[in-house]
Amino acid sequence: MTPLDVTPSGAEPRAQPDKSEMTTRLTSAVVMAVLALGSVVVSIWTFVALAIASGVIVSWEWGRLVRKAGFDAIAMMQSAAVAAVAVTVAVSRPGLALIATALALAGTGLAAASFPTLGWSLLGIAYSVLPAWSMVWLRSDQTLGVTALLYLLAVAWTTDTASYAGGRLIGGPKLAPQISPRKTWSGLLVGTFAPALIGFAFAWFLGETSGWRLALVSVAIAAACQIGDLSESAAKRRFGAKDMSNLIPGHGGLLDRIDGLLIAAIAAALIALRDPANPGRGLLIW
Repeated sequence: MTPLDVTPSGAEPRAQPDKSEMTTRLTSAVVMAVLALGSVVVSIWTFVALAIASGVIVSWEWGRLVRKAGFDAIAMMQSAAVAAVAVTVAVSRPGLALIATALALAGTGLAAASFPTLGWSLLGIAYSVLPAWSMVWLRSDQTLGVTALLYLLAVAWTTDTASYAGGRLIGGPKLAPQISPRKTWSGLLVGTFAPALIGFAFAWFLGETSGWRLALVSVAIAAACQIGDLSESAAKRRFGAKDMSNLIPGHGGLLDRIDGLLIAAIAAALIALRDPANPGRGLLIW
Protein backbone atom coordinates (compact mmCIF):
# COMPACT_ATOMS: atom_id res chain seq x y z
CA MET A 1 0.00 0.00 0.00
CA THR A 2 1.28 3.43 -0.90
CA PRO A 3 0.34 6.09 1.63
CA LEU A 4 2.09 9.05 0.08
CA ASP A 5 1.91 8.36 -3.65
CA VAL A 6 -1.25 10.20 -4.52
CA THR A 7 -0.94 9.97 -8.29
CA PRO A 8 -2.36 6.68 -9.58
CA SER A 9 -0.37 4.73 -12.16
CA GLY A 10 -3.27 4.28 -14.56
CA ALA A 11 -2.93 3.65 -18.24
CA GLU A 12 -3.59 7.27 -19.18
CA PRO A 13 -2.31 10.57 -17.77
CA ARG A 14 -4.72 12.34 -15.49
CA ALA A 15 -5.49 15.97 -14.91
CA GLN A 16 -4.14 17.41 -11.71
CA PRO A 17 -6.60 16.67 -8.89
CA ASP A 18 -8.52 19.49 -7.29
CA LYS A 19 -8.36 20.13 -3.56
CA SER A 20 -11.34 17.92 -2.67
CA GLU A 21 -10.01 15.00 -4.73
CA MET A 22 -6.57 15.37 -3.14
CA THR A 23 -8.18 15.28 0.30
CA THR A 24 -10.03 12.09 -0.64
CA ARG A 25 -6.82 10.47 -1.85
CA LEU A 26 -4.88 11.41 1.24
CA THR A 27 -7.66 10.18 3.52
CA SER A 28 -7.80 6.84 1.72
CA ALA A 29 -4.01 6.56 1.85
CA VAL A 30 -3.90 7.22 5.59
CA VAL A 31 -6.61 4.63 6.25
CA MET A 32 -4.73 2.02 4.19
CA ALA A 33 -1.47 2.80 5.96
CA VAL A 34 -3.05 2.50 9.41
CA LEU A 35 -4.63 -0.85 8.47
CA ALA A 36 -1.35 -2.18 7.11
CA LEU A 37 0.80 -1.05 10.03
CA GLY A 38 -1.75 -2.08 12.64
CA SER A 39 -2.16 -5.57 11.20
CA VAL A 40 1.60 -6.08 11.13
CA VAL A 41 2.18 -4.93 14.70
CA VAL A 42 -0.78 -6.50 16.51
CA SER A 43 -0.15 -10.17 15.68
CA ILE A 44 0.64 -12.55 12.88
CA TRP A 45 -3.05 -13.49 12.67
CA THR A 46 -4.22 -9.93 12.12
CA PHE A 47 -1.70 -9.76 9.30
CA VAL A 48 -2.88 -13.12 7.93
CA ALA A 49 -6.42 -11.72 7.88
CA LEU A 50 -5.27 -8.64 5.96
CA ALA A 51 -3.21 -10.77 3.56
CA ILE A 52 -6.23 -12.97 2.82
CA ALA A 53 -8.59 -10.03 2.34
CA SER A 54 -6.08 -8.29 0.06
CA GLY A 55 -5.44 -11.46 -1.93
CA VAL A 56 -9.16 -12.01 -2.51
CA ILE A 57 -9.54 -8.44 -3.78
CA VAL A 58 -6.48 -8.75 -6.02
CA SER A 59 -7.82 -12.03 -7.47
CA TRP A 60 -11.14 -10.34 -8.22
CA GLU A 61 -9.49 -7.28 -9.78
CA TRP A 62 -7.15 -9.39 -11.90
CA GLY A 63 -10.03 -11.49 -13.22
CA ARG A 64 -11.99 -8.32 -13.87
CA LEU A 65 -9.09 -7.06 -15.98
CA VAL A 66 -7.98 -10.10 -17.97
CA ARG A 67 -11.23 -12.10 -18.28
CA LYS A 68 -13.82 -9.33 -17.84
CA ALA A 69 -15.41 -11.72 -15.39
CA GLY A 70 -14.63 -10.48 -11.91
CA PHE A 71 -15.17 -13.04 -9.17
CA ASP A 72 -15.53 -16.12 -11.37
CA ALA A 73 -14.45 -19.72 -10.69
CA ILE A 74 -10.79 -18.88 -11.37
CA ALA A 75 -10.81 -15.94 -8.97
CA MET A 76 -12.47 -18.16 -6.38
CA MET A 77 -9.78 -20.84 -6.75
CA GLN A 78 -7.00 -18.31 -6.47
CA SER A 79 -8.68 -16.68 -3.46
CA ALA A 80 -8.98 -20.06 -1.77
CA ALA A 81 -5.29 -20.64 -2.47
CA VAL A 82 -4.41 -17.30 -0.88
CA ALA A 83 -6.29 -18.24 2.28
CA ALA A 84 -4.80 -21.74 2.42
CA VAL A 85 -1.26 -20.47 1.82
CA ALA A 86 -1.51 -17.64 4.37
CA VAL A 87 -2.78 -19.96 7.11
CA THR A 88 -0.45 -22.89 6.41
CA VAL A 89 2.63 -20.67 6.18
CA ALA A 90 1.65 -18.99 9.45
CA VAL A 91 1.58 -22.40 11.18
CA SER A 92 4.87 -23.46 9.54
CA ARG A 93 3.43 -25.98 7.07
CA PRO A 94 5.10 -24.91 3.80
CA GLY A 95 4.41 -28.29 2.21
CA LEU A 96 0.67 -27.70 2.44
CA ALA A 97 1.15 -24.19 1.08
CA LEU A 98 3.01 -25.62 -1.90
CA ILE A 99 0.18 -28.09 -2.55
CA ALA A 100 -2.39 -25.26 -2.41
CA THR A 101 -0.34 -23.22 -4.89
CA ALA A 102 0.06 -26.18 -7.24
CA LEU A 103 -3.68 -26.86 -7.11
CA ALA A 104 -4.38 -23.20 -7.91
CA LEU A 105 -2.06 -23.37 -10.90
CA ALA A 106 -3.61 -26.59 -12.16
CA GLY A 107 -7.16 -25.41 -11.55
CA THR A 108 -6.52 -22.09 -13.25
CA GLY A 109 -4.92 -23.83 -16.21
CA LEU A 110 -7.90 -26.13 -16.66
CA ALA A 111 -10.56 -23.49 -16.11
CA ALA A 112 -8.88 -20.92 -18.35
CA ALA A 113 -7.79 -23.33 -21.09
CA SER A 114 -10.49 -22.06 -23.42
CA PHE A 115 -9.65 -18.40 -22.80
CA PRO A 116 -7.19 -16.55 -25.04
CA THR A 117 -5.86 -14.97 -21.84
CA LEU A 118 -4.74 -18.24 -20.22
CA GLY A 119 -1.25 -16.93 -19.51
CA TRP A 120 -2.61 -13.75 -17.97
CA SER A 121 -4.93 -15.76 -15.72
CA LEU A 122 -2.00 -17.85 -14.52
CA LEU A 123 -0.02 -14.66 -13.87
CA GLY A 124 -2.71 -13.66 -11.38
CA ILE A 125 -1.20 -16.17 -8.96
CA ALA A 126 2.01 -14.14 -8.93
CA TYR A 127 0.02 -11.11 -7.79
CA SER A 128 -2.16 -12.88 -5.23
CA VAL A 129 -0.79 -16.17 -3.86
CA LEU A 130 2.99 -15.65 -3.97
CA PRO A 131 3.03 -12.23 -2.23
CA ALA A 132 0.76 -13.56 0.53
CA TRP A 133 3.15 -16.49 1.04
CA SER A 134 6.16 -14.16 1.06
CA MET A 135 4.84 -11.59 3.52
CA VAL A 136 3.26 -14.04 5.96
CA TRP A 137 6.50 -16.04 5.96
CA LEU A 138 8.53 -12.93 6.76
CA ARG A 139 6.07 -11.97 9.52
CA SER A 140 6.27 -15.50 10.99
CA ASP A 141 9.81 -14.88 12.27
CA GLN A 142 9.18 -14.55 16.01
CA THR A 143 12.22 -12.34 16.58
CA LEU A 144 12.39 -10.03 13.58
CA GLY A 145 9.14 -10.66 11.75
CA VAL A 146 7.50 -7.36 12.66
CA THR A 147 10.67 -5.42 11.85
CA ALA A 148 11.07 -7.22 8.51
CA LEU A 149 7.53 -6.32 7.42
CA LEU A 150 7.87 -2.72 8.57
CA TYR A 151 11.14 -2.52 6.65
CA LEU A 152 9.50 -3.94 3.50
CA LEU A 153 6.62 -1.47 3.74
CA ALA A 154 9.02 1.42 4.33
CA VAL A 155 11.07 0.51 1.26
CA ALA A 156 7.97 0.11 -0.95
CA TRP A 157 6.39 3.35 0.22
CA THR A 158 9.65 5.26 -0.15
CA THR A 159 10.12 3.87 -3.66
CA ASP A 160 6.69 5.06 -4.80
CA THR A 161 6.90 8.43 -3.10
CA ALA A 162 10.46 9.16 -4.28
CA SER A 163 9.58 8.08 -7.82
CA TYR A 164 6.68 10.49 -7.89
CA ALA A 165 8.71 13.33 -6.36
CA GLY A 166 11.71 12.71 -8.63
CA GLY A 167 9.57 12.67 -11.73
CA ARG A 168 7.72 15.83 -10.76
CA LEU A 169 10.71 17.85 -9.57
CA ILE A 170 13.34 16.72 -12.08
CA GLY A 171 11.30 15.60 -15.07
CA GLY A 172 13.23 14.70 -18.19
CA PRO A 173 12.88 11.82 -20.66
CA LYS A 174 9.95 9.46 -20.33
CA LEU A 175 10.73 5.96 -19.13
CA ALA A 176 8.15 3.94 -21.07
CA PRO A 177 5.60 6.27 -22.69
CA GLN A 178 3.76 3.41 -24.37
CA ILE A 179 3.21 1.73 -20.99
CA SER A 180 2.92 4.54 -18.46
CA PRO A 181 3.09 8.02 -20.02
CA ARG A 182 3.89 9.91 -16.82
CA LYS A 183 6.85 7.86 -15.60
CA THR A 184 10.32 9.31 -16.18
CA TRP A 185 13.87 8.05 -15.97
CA SER A 186 14.54 10.55 -13.21
CA GLY A 187 11.65 9.15 -11.20
CA LEU A 188 12.91 5.62 -11.74
CA LEU A 189 16.43 6.44 -10.55
CA VAL A 190 15.37 8.51 -7.55
CA GLY A 191 12.76 5.94 -6.56
CA THR A 192 15.23 3.06 -6.84
CA PHE A 193 18.11 4.60 -4.91
CA ALA A 194 16.31 6.71 -2.28
CA PRO A 195 15.32 3.56 -0.29
CA ALA A 196 19.01 3.05 0.46
CA LEU A 197 18.37 5.57 3.23
CA ILE A 198 15.79 3.18 4.68
CA GLY A 199 18.46 0.48 4.74
CA PHE A 200 20.87 2.71 6.66
CA ALA A 201 18.10 3.76 9.07
CA PHE A 202 17.07 0.19 9.88
CA ALA A 203 20.71 -0.87 10.20
CA TRP A 204 21.22 1.88 12.75
CA PHE A 205 18.08 0.80 14.60
CA LEU A 206 19.04 -2.88 14.63
CA GLY A 207 22.67 -2.27 15.50
CA GLU A 208 23.84 -5.70 14.37
CA THR A 209 23.84 -5.45 10.60
CA SER A 210 25.88 -3.72 7.91
CA GLY A 211 24.40 -0.40 6.85
CA TRP A 212 25.77 -0.40 3.33
CA ARG A 213 24.74 -4.02 2.73
CA LEU A 214 21.20 -3.41 3.91
CA ALA A 215 21.19 -0.28 1.75
CA LEU A 216 22.03 -2.46 -1.27
CA VAL A 217 19.25 -4.87 -0.29
CA SER A 218 16.89 -1.90 -0.17
CA VAL A 219 17.90 -0.84 -3.67
CA ALA A 220 17.30 -4.39 -4.96
CA ILE A 221 13.84 -4.51 -3.37
CA ALA A 222 13.08 -1.03 -4.73
CA ALA A 223 14.02 -2.23 -8.23
CA ALA A 224 11.57 -5.13 -7.83
CA CYS A 225 8.96 -2.61 -6.70
CA GLN A 226 9.50 -0.60 -9.89
CA ILE A 227 9.15 -3.77 -11.98
CA GLY A 228 5.86 -4.55 -10.26
CA ASP A 229 4.55 -1.06 -10.91
CA LEU A 230 5.54 -1.11 -14.60
CA SER A 231 4.22 -4.65 -15.10
CA GLU A 232 0.79 -3.74 -13.74
CA SER A 233 0.74 -0.62 -15.90
CA ALA A 234 1.62 -2.76 -18.93
CA ALA A 235 -1.22 -5.15 -18.11
CA LYS A 236 -3.70 -2.27 -17.88
CA ARG A 237 -2.42 -0.86 -21.14
CA ARG A 238 -2.77 -4.29 -22.78
CA PHE A 239 -6.42 -4.57 -21.75
CA GLY A 240 -7.30 -0.89 -22.17
CA ALA A 241 -8.06 -0.22 -18.51
CA LYS A 242 -7.44 2.99 -16.58
CA ASP A 243 -7.76 1.45 -13.11
CA MET A 244 -8.10 -2.09 -11.81
CA SER A 245 -11.39 -1.13 -10.10
CA ASN A 246 -13.02 1.77 -8.28
CA LEU A 247 -12.73 0.18 -4.87
CA ILE A 248 -10.58 2.83 -3.16
CA PRO A 249 -11.80 6.44 -3.33
CA GLY A 250 -9.32 8.60 -5.19
CA HIS A 251 -6.97 5.73 -5.99
CA GLY A 252 -8.76 3.20 -8.18
CA GLY A 253 -8.25 -0.44 -7.28
CA LEU A 254 -6.26 -2.08 -4.53
CA LEU A 255 -3.86 -3.53 -7.06
CA ASP A 256 -3.22 -0.02 -8.38
CA ARG A 257 -1.90 0.87 -4.93
CA ILE A 258 0.07 -2.24 -3.98
CA ASP A 259 1.37 -3.49 -7.34
CA GLY A 260 4.98 -2.63 -6.50
CA LEU A 261 4.75 -3.95 -2.95
CA LEU A 262 3.54 -7.37 -4.13
CA ILE A 263 6.55 -7.99 -6.37
CA ALA A 264 8.89 -6.41 -3.83
CA ALA A 265 7.58 -8.89 -1.24
CA ILE A 266 8.53 -11.82 -3.46
CA ALA A 267 12.01 -10.36 -3.95
CA ALA A 268 12.39 -9.83 -0.19
CA ALA A 269 11.37 -13.43 0.50
CA LEU A 270 13.91 -14.73 -2.01
CA ILE A 271 16.61 -12.72 -0.27
CA ALA A 272 15.43 -14.00 3.12
CA LEU A 273 16.05 -17.58 1.97
CA ARG A 274 19.59 -16.98 3.23
CA ASP A 275 18.20 -18.10 6.59
CA PRO A 276 15.05 -20.19 5.98
CA ALA A 277 14.46 -20.84 9.68
CA ASN A 278 14.57 -17.10 10.49
CA PRO A 279 13.39 -15.16 7.41
CA GLY A 280 13.38 -11.80 9.16
CA ARG A 281 16.99 -12.29 10.09
CA GLY A 282 17.80 -13.53 6.59
CA LEU A 283 16.43 -10.30 5.14
CA LEU A 284 17.82 -7.80 7.64
CA ILE A 285 21.01 -9.10 9.23
CA TRP A 286 24.15 -8.93 7.07
